[in-house]
Amino acid sequence: MDVTGARNDSEMAQRHLSFILEHVHATLPVTRRHGEGKRVIRHNSLSYRVAGSHTNCEFNPPPCDLERTNAIQAAGYAQAVLYSIFIRAGDPKPQPGSPRFIKHRRNILIAVYAAYFVFTIYEIDFNVQRLSNAYNDLGVPIHVDESGLNSRFRRLTMRYHPDKIGPNVDKVVANNYYVHLKHARDIILDPAKRFAYDRFGPDIFAQCQSCSTIKDYADNALLNVGVTYGVLFIILIGANALGFLTDGSYWRYLGLLAVATFEVRTALRPDHPAFLSKYLNPLLASTNMRPAYLPFQIIAIARKTSISLAQFLALLMPLYRADPQNTAKPTDDSDDTRHKQLDRLSAFVQESNKEANRLLELESIPYRGNEKAKSELREALKKYMVQNVVHQEKEVRNAMGEVMMRKRAGVPHGAVGTR
Repeated sequence: MDVTGARNDSEMAQRHLSFILEHVHATLPVTRRHGEGKRVIRHNSLSYRVAGSHTNCEFNPPPCDLERTNAIQAAGYAQAVLYSIFIRAGDPKPQPGSPRFIKHRRNILIAVYAAYFVFTIYEIDFNVQRLSNAYNDLGVPIHVDESGLNSRFRRLTMRYHPDKIGPNVDKVVANNYYVHLKHARDIILDPAKRFAYDRFGPDIFAQCQSCSTIKDYADNALLNVGVTYGVLFIILIGANALGFLTDGSYWRYLGLLAVATFEVRTALRPDHPAFLSKYLNPLLASTNMRPAYLPFQIIAIARKTSISLAQFLALLMPLYRADPQNTAKPTDDSDDTRHKQLDRLSAFVQESNKEANRLLELESIPYRGNEKAKSELREALKKYMVQNVVHQEKEVRNAMGEVMMRKRAGVPHGAVGTR
């Protein structure tokens, strides 16, 4: 019994470590370059790759650095295709590095990441449905009573009992399947086991073989939740204290707290979650899209989705920064800063004057050898500047307009002439 208990404790610790490392892998950024070695954490017979090259994605769900690179490449191809579709031939396309090009690339990357996130959730749900459960194997609804279950099992016995199958069916396979159906029926008929199975899944019976009452199963589940999420919160708090994972830390804490609260609520309440029993499962039953969900299946989806969401936010947040490497700093309004700004402005004005003088010298090169022409040019420029300044005055413009109107009195509108 001690050996069996030790083995169960080891398996439970391995599951906790696996779930914790998945969260850590989803939240910690990979900083090693391509080609560097991998650091491996070993726990008993299990190995977990925590960081490594771009070609290794050890956890589900991703994405890792390889998938980030693939997403960027896919966004580049999609952007080129969209430009060829929506921009007419001959019209200028946004150049790489321009604000419009960067905005389009960011929107496409967001769409790619969102599509991958949705696909990851679909994949998680597909894997959960593929594993099935005791109710689906027996072909009964999740709210079946004892009489309905016994009636259904009698029909299954007439069909799958090893003594009633045909001669062409493998006896061993048929016997194993019938034992599986009988074990599923026994779980549903036992109130304590049914409570534990609905909320914690079939693994709870291997984790807690000494449990026999609902309280035993609930206490074991609460211990698992406390250890798992306690370690995760400690890791996140330590990372934030060291200056890591500061972006989106609020949403990480909120997601972990929401999943932990949902698991605690599921373990302590005698009924199924309200959104599951009142909304989701009735909708699935009315549409026949898929079998109804059990609480442990929703918990598995919520766990994996929280990991994917953490990775999705880690990929999404850098897209909303002008420069992820250089964060904005508050401006300094001291006297020293103002003097430096005035010095820079004065230097800019001096450079502008020098450039204007050089341009003026360049334009006056033809008059350099002729002093008479140079003096005439100087006088003409002075006269032009004076007239230009005078003509810009409001009173002068009004007077000139009135004179022109008197001269052109009686002339049809739009006529061109010198009168």
